[in-house]
Amino acid sequence: MLSYNLSDLCTSLFEINEKIRFVGIINQMGKLIAGDMKKGLTSMERDDGSMRLYLGYAINNVLRRDFDNVFGKVLYTFSEREQIKLLTIPLDDNLLLVSMDKSIDHTELIKKILAVVNKLATS
Repeated sequence: MLSYNLSDLCTSLFEINEKIRFVGIINQMGKLIAGDMKKGLTSMERDDGSMRLYLGYAINNVLRRDFDNVFGKVLYTFSEREQIKLLTIPLDDNLLLVSMDKSIDHTELIKKILAVVNKLATS
C-alpha cells in the first residue's frame, strides 16, 4: 500500500523534466483526484474529453489486472500519438497519468519517473 501524498508525487514529477505537460492521478472510476496541467499550458482536449480519457484508462487498468497471474503486474503502459506521448503507472487502486511533449526521450523519462515512484513507495 502506497502511503505518500498524491499531490506531492505529482509536484515532484513535474520537476524531473520541463517537457512533462500533465501529471495526474485518477481513481478506479476515472476521476482525477490529484494533479493538473503544467502551469502555463492548456489541455489539448476539452473537459469532457478528459473525463472520457480518464475513464478509458481506468477501465483498461482494471481489465489488465485479469492477466496479472499469468504475466505479472503491469509496471506501466505507454502510447505515442502524433502530437503527444502518454504514460500510465498503476499505483495500488489508482493510476498515475503523465503526458509529455512528443520531442522527449521517453525511455529515459520513464526510468526517472519509475525511480521516483518506487523510492516513494519504499519510504
